[in-house]
Amino acid sequence: MIIDARSIDSSSIIESDLCIVGAGAAGIAIALEFMKKSDVSVVLLESGGEKLDPATQSLNGGHQLGVAYDDLEASRSRFLGGATNCWGGWCRPLDELDFQVRDWIPNSGWPFGKAELLPYYERSHAVLQLKPFAYDVSAHADLLKERGLAPLPLGSKRLDNMLVHLSGPARFGKAYRDQLRRASNVKLLLMANATEICTDHAGTNVTGVRVATLSGKKFSVMAKIVVLAAGGIENPRLLLLSNQVQTKGLGNGADLVGRYFMDHPRIRSSRVRLEDLRRFRRLYDNQVALQRGDKQDTRLTMHLAPTAETQRALRIPNSRTYIAQRYAQDASKGFQAARRFTLAVRACVRFGRPLGACAKEAARTIPTLIANAPAAAIGSVAVRHKPSLLREDFSFESVLEPIPNYDSRVTLAPTRDRLGLNQVNVDWRLTDADRRHFDILCELLNKDALTRDGLHLVGDPVSTDTVWPSKLGGCWHHMGTTRMDANPAKGVVGPDGRVHGISNLFIAGSSVFPTSGSDMPTITIVALALRLCDRLNAMLRSESPRRTQLDLQPSAPMG
Repeated sequence: MIIDARSIDSSSIIESDLCIVGAGAAGIAIALEFMKKSDVSVVLLESGGEKLDPATQSLNGGHQLGVAYDDLEASRSRFLGGATNCWGGWCRPLDELDFQVRDWIPNSGWPFGKAELLPYYERSHAVLQLKPFAYDVSAHADLLKERGLAPLPLGSKRLDNMLVHLSGPARFGKAYRDQLRRASNVKLLLMANATEICTDHAGTNVTGVRVATLSGKKFSVMAKIVVLAAGGIENPRLLLLSNQVQTKGLGNGADLVGRYFMDHPRIRSSRVRLEDLRRFRRLYDNQVALQRGDKQDTRLTMHLAPTAETQRALRIPNSRTYIAQRYAQDASKGFQAARRFTLAVRACVRFGRPLGACAKEAARTIPTLIANAPAAAIGSVAVRHKPSLLREDFSFESVLEPIPNYDSRVTLAPTRDRLGLNQVNVDWRLTDADRRHFDILCELLNKDALTRDGLHLVGDPVSTDTVWPSKLGGCWHHMGTTRMDANPAKGVVGPDGRVHGISNLFIAGSSVFPTSGSDMPTITIVALALRLCDRLNAMLRSESPRRTQLDLQPSAPMG
């Protein structure tokens, strides 16, 4: 059942067994599992509607204090489907080493190994609309041969070719809307913004969630269990805002909520040339995907990564490296002007920013755009329609596993959004160890990825001083801010995703990642969500936590 929350009377109280905050990959994956259990009532809260709405999207606003970061509104999708609306579809489980304690990486180690997640990784393929579950290159040898493609030959055994599955990508809002609408035991409330998690007077048992709409409605959801699945920035924000009983915020007794904020640093380095574009480019250029039009619908890409033995020997984290397109038009004035024009228009149309400011920025780019339009147009057509014929050079584009950093964090800002709630400060900080990792990786790539039949270095290797950190970007993977650890002094949630010290509050999504590996978080988010469903189901089948309506009455305004 899908309900517009703006139609619900203020002061209403909706009762449920399970309340999920956030209808992205984790929230919808959990809801899908509980659709199979008709005796469990579920309320799924989604801040936005079925399509992007500028007013709702503005609730993502905030401030960047650390490494220059992508716009906080643009890098998150606040409507049904969440981050799957801006997801590229890349899927690969974390490696075994990613879960382990590594003495060269402070604060590393998950409370369980990959074997614990493996059955859920396999199940996640159905949710992500992927098949088959096979990540060994040899399993796809026939397909690669059929397409005239092959893994890159490498100069040593210190690097390996890693295979990645590509989802459609599955936009969860569109893919599962009809199932959510037909579900008799699931109420999906759209335009419903969670503003506070309510607890009993001791702060050890959650009683429900306060909800508000931008139209002014306010109501509550009473629930036996609450799951936060709102993303790596909104999960800690909501915990910090819920400070009526625990004044530092729920689950924040050890001052860990919002800390260890991570994204995957993305950066280009040395210039290279592919010897055989037809054999390699469609696998390694992250703009081009292998597609197969049969019922298997298997789409694959590949990247280069240091082996587990290499990571141990060089004492570096994980990474993945693509061969990124580097056309002359990329650096042309026309290409850059077109990009600035598009971003200015998008800011106005999608995010409701002042028309005058956006128009002024767009107008500045028009003369340059007109003067350089022919070159930009030719480059665009060539990239889209004749990728195998282009003789342009490429660059190594590496995505690094970040070092968990206590001082990299999300906090509440004094500024407020349209609901009167504190916005966020995002202070993304990298360390000297991250820079050292990039230095070592560049040297490794420049030596070991080059062969006579594969890749050639063009010119001199790029000096890392010229690109770090000025050319550094992120991947919109917001992780680590409610990290998982069995020890309450080291983590916000335990191994089962339950917030330490609170009996019935759980967190799903990448905010619980203690470390992030180098790979795409979505498949791990879904696998963890499916694993959490087993815990929630067992809990709901046991003696139910007590709910009290008194705790859902209006409280003092939040500071």
